[in-house]
Amino acid sequence: MRPPLLFVHGASCDARVWRHGFQGYFEKQGWECESMHLPGHGTGFTDPNLHDLGLDDYAEAVAQIVITLSAPPVIIGHSMGGYLAQRHVLEGKPASGIVLLGSVPPHGMAWEMLHFMMHHPMLALRMEVTPGVGGLEDRLVRAREMLMTEDTPEEIVIQVADILQPESSRALRDMGLHSLPRREIPVPLMVAIGMKDRLIRAESGIAMARDYGVETHQYDEMAHMLQMESGWEKVAFDVLQFLEEHFSLANG
Repeated sequence: MRPPLLFVHGASCDARVWRHGFQGYFEKQGWECESMHLPGHGTGFTDPNLHDLGLDDYAEAVAQIVITLSAPPVIIGHSMGGYLAQRHVLEGKPASGIVLLGSVPPHGMAWEMLHFMMHHPMLALRMEVTPGVGGLEDRLVRAREMLMTEDTPEEIVIQVADILQPESSRALRDMGLHSLPRREIPVPLMVAIGMKDRLIRAESGIAMARDYGVETHQYDEMAHMLQMESGWEKVAFDVLQFLEEHFSLANG
């Protein structure tokens, strides 16, 4: 039996990032799919308890969803969701495999944010001056300049901007201060990166894949939002190939 797929979003987003085509791509191929809102996300307003939530709370939410599924899933995690997927399997919790899209590397975000501030100081200053994600204009700037390439169609930028929401300062601090143990991933693993990613350096994704002993799937004309940007279909196709290689009906 093929395992279900569990889609886990990144920081300042919710499960809608998967529902503009990416999740549906796999559903049409007959895969059982589940996408989740992490605690405090997807509520349509700022959760008053958001900043009390940390990575431990998010990791527990992932673990609780996993045990409700028909079998240990392949966890497809984007950005912070990829960090949570790594943590989940490194802690010995059940999963059939993991797919990391533009994932936070196991060393966390401290070096990534330092690099971002050095190379994009004005955008970093804007983030500091405007707490949370600001109004629509601010979200549009962040979506295009921080998360996607400059030539991303406006309608996609608007879709991403509409999803952006505040993130827990505690969870962000956790990702900055804590690293994952340097151990082998015990399940099939795929790593995908956008070579124009401004938020998480391509070099970090390549190094992560090398340390885990797998090849990197590189997308030269894509940035951070691999599941929504122009070209997401190619990413989805490559993920499908990975799934069919490791979890085809013939193998199961």
